[in-house]
Amino acid sequence: MADLQEMYANWPFFQSTVDLIEMVLAKADGTIAKCYEDILVEDEEEKRLGQQLRCRLEFTATNILMVSGHDKLCENHRILRHLIDKRKPFLEPINVIQVEILRRLRRNPENFRLREALLITMNGIAAGMRNTG
Repeated sequence: MADLQEMYANWPFFQSTVDLIEMVLAKADGTIAKCYEDILVEDEEEKRLGQQLRCRLEFTATNILMVSGHDKLCENHRILRHLIDKRKPFLEPINVIQVEILRRLRRNPENFRLREALLITMNGIAAGMRNTG
């Protein structure tokens, strides 16, 4: 860990890489992922995989923070942190709506209005995250 912390402090390329990882982790939301899983996943093995992935997400975030020395993800990019925090309350309801649309589409895959609504939520989430979502 000491070597990684020294690399972060003294090697701009490594610092940039860690900062990008922090940004991705700051945008990831295990709670929202669990919402999708709870409603859309029936297979117990797939549910265990989801739990494992959420644990890995938390483990990765904890270790990245140790490397960077930050208390919070994107701490050294305050504007980005502020933007992520501001968008989150708007993204959560769109994700919940998307989960419900996906649930309904599974029962009625030919429903054009649901397909259209799904595309709208996908675009909304991507726009809110400022990337492909």
